[in-house]
Amino acid sequence: MPAKAKAGFYLLFLKTDLGEVILSYFNLRQMKFSIFCSYVSQRNVFYANPLMFIACLFSFQFLIAQSALPLTDFTFFQSPGSAWKLVSDVNADLTKQEVFVTSPGTGILVNLPDAKNKGKDIFSNLQHGDMDMELDYMMAMGSNSGIYMQGRYEIQLLDSWGVITPTSGDNGGVYERWNESKPDGQKGYEGYAPRQNAGRAPGLWQHMKISFQAPRFNSSGQKIENAKMLRVELNGVSIQENIDMSGPTRGAMGNDEVPMGPLRIQG
Repeated sequence: MPAKAKAGFYLLFLKTDLGEVILSYFNLRQMKFSIFCSYVSQRNVFYANPLMFIACLFSFQFLIAQSALPLTDFTFFQSPGSAWKLVSDVNADLTKQEVFVTSPGTGILVNLPDAKNKGKDIFSNLQHGDMDMELDYMMAMGSNSGIYMQGRYEIQLLDSWGVITPTSGDNGGVYERWNESKPDGQKGYEGYAPRQNAGRAPGLWQHMKISFQAPRFNSSGQKIENAKMLRVELNGVSIQENIDMSGPTRGAMGNDEVPMGPLRIQG
């Protein structure tokens, strides 16, 4: 059945069956949160131009030194933009592509771009280095998003249901790097496809674990070790291991590499 985001984000435990997520949190190197993704545009039932709009909704509780921060405002984020809204509930419409229905309130952050409110990625105020992260997310049919570690290294989130031979652009892929100076057909490089398509059908919850190692620098600021996706697990299946990334993936917030950077959600 379609997964619903419910307003139980203040309890100190996490439930990750396909029905609901109770708690998400950050504690030292670990962040847990839930994400829903769909294209959207206007009113309470959201349709979209698939060339223009993507929505990512997520809810979490943030714990620092046992101090909880429920998602009732935008304190956690840098200038989220007018398209990002807080709602209390969302349901995927599985009879239509790229459609969901929301309810007013708080507890879920949703991106609702339209002609007046352009979609934009959202960045955390948190600056992170090494991070172990778990997330639950749901894709609407045809939807597309991504998680950028340090704003620079993307794990793709995509409705890849039915794909037999996934690429780096499919669900769970480490997205390719890009060099505009190369000939056509060779601009993309160093992308890493998931070992298999472990993704679920749109409208179902999916659980991902990411273990990220930030690039290392010497005392002079020179990079001495590349960033790594040590492990990515999707729905209990290991799909990436020990992926060495020579630089930021395509669409990164910058081509520079840094010890600390924000978590970024494609919007």
